[in-house]
Amino acid sequence: MSTRSTVFIAFMAFGTSTQAQYSGIGIKGGIQATSARAILVRTVPITGATAGLYVPWGIAPMVEIQPELLISTMGTGWIEPDGDAYTERSLYFQAPVTFKYFITNSFNLAAGFQFGKPLAARVTGSEGNKNVADRYENLDMGFVGGAGIGFQHGLDLSLRYYSATTRFHGDDDALFAKNRSVQFTIGYRFIQFRRSYTRRRP
Repeated sequence: MSTRSTVFIAFMAFGTSTQAQYSGIGIKGGIQATSARAILVRTVPITGATAGLYVPWGIAPMVEIQPELLISTMGTGWIEPDGDAYTERSLYFQAPVTFKYFITNSFNLAAGFQFGKPLAARVTGSEGNKNVADRYENLDMGFVGGAGIGFQHGLDLSLRYYSATTRFHGDDDALFAKNRSVQFTIGYRFIQFRRSYTRRRP
């Protein structure tokens, strides 16, 4: 058998094994840098975290839809024009839904929409620690997008950006502050369902 034939057979065998993709149910968690987009007041990012369940589901060759249920810590650092600084931290229940397109068998681009409900919020500054949950809107919404790598054995890596389209302070008629975050997560599909099709290379 020629060298070319050997390489071709090995390539076909590898391609077949890697193209058999799996939907499933998984858990994920990670870190994020969160901040706010506002006018009149300077903001700085703070460190947060996110964790929860995700369900990647193949709906077509190279395409998945992925709903998630997450608990996330959000917030921002505020620096007012007079130099006064304080930190606002919030806890959200979030439900993003993204569509993932696989450029290769593992690398994907994702985009979608996210809904969030505030569970708690506090401000820490020179005047102490204060509960501000009553200032928050009941619903936070915005666009989410990013990139990821999914492995057949169940591991998923994701880098994602969220930009809210709604302000989170309901009584704010000056700053119009909107949540934003950059997150890196690691997920694992502890239940996997083999699809009835395989991904095909473009």
